[in-house]
Amino acid sequence: MNKGYLSFLEHTESKLSQSNSFMNPCFNTYQFSSELGKGYTSIYELDSYASICIADHSYVRDFEYAVISDASISIQQYDSIDSEHSYPKGDVYSGMQYIDYTPDNEVYRYVIKKEIPAKLIGIQLMPEYYETYLKKEIGINSTNLKNELQVFPHGIFIPEISSIFNQIRNFKGNEHSTKLFFKSKIDELVAVIIQKADIFQNLNASVSVADRKAIVEIMAYMNQNLSKKFSLIDLSAEAYMSVSKFKYVFKTVVGQSFSEYMTQKRMEYACELLSYSNLYIAEIADLIGYKNSGSFSAHFKKYMGILPNNYRLNRANILTCAD
Repeated sequence: MNKGYLSFLEHTESKLSQSNSFMNPCFNTYQFSSELGKGYTSIYELDSYASICIADHSYVRDFEYAVISDASISIQQYDSIDSEHSYPKGDVYSGMQYIDYTPDNEVYRYVIKKEIPAKLIGIQLMPEYYETYLKKEIGINSTNLKNELQVFPHGIFIPEISSIFNQIRNFKGNEHSTKLFFKSKIDELVAVIIQKADIFQNLNASVSVADRKAIVEIMAYMNQNLSKKFSLIDLSAEAYMSVSKFKYVFKTVVGQSFSEYMTQKRMEYACELLSYSNLYIAEIADLIGYKNSGSFSAHFKKYMGILPNNYRLNRANILTCAD
């Protein structure tokens, strides 16, 4: 287990749980409930190549702690966050992805804030993956992945990465199928990063730092208020842009149009609620901004290819089999 995970687990006094019913049973799930708050951290280690972490925490008071890092490449997505992470590229926002290289034995300090849940999924790529596997086994000698990461701006959102994370989060299987599936998803993730690095190399010059930051802040607000009906005019004014400029900058930074992004985030949240809550379809529709269950069901089927009730039944069967 890498130093960062170990430090957090020790600090929160997390204990290995005997029940993994809400997660792929191949993960090791650690739970804590203390004066700091409560939550779980589930970790899957793919040999010495990589590790996958899925976490959901809620804190009842502020606290700080320090982590001594391993040399690794981090690819993370924050569905919600209350932590002022002292990353070199800046603070973490809800709904953003974070991609960066962390050198060995660096000290990172974290300020954790109370009341708002922190939910994330991430992958740590270890040197044996990007220095040995990619170069010696795959034959990718011309790419220095650590340098490639420098082109990604703080607060990005790459839809393909989000899709891969969703597939990882929802996969249920035995030891062998899980290992094969996760290995393929990690390779796919790295392929996307290498592909997108070329694109961002050209895009970085076309959007100012101030405009990029404005879009990141708008994304964070949208992700925390999925039930609201957003107006492009209002959001554009909030970002100090015209509507046409806002649409261009949003798609440049996010990689999706405004409407495509909102649909994806609402459908992702709907899938989570259908899988892990007992809420009625009408209640879920209301939570993600639909006027009625009929409209939500039609959009859900168009996006997912299946009605919400059928999706819930399928997920329940999968979770039961995993237990």
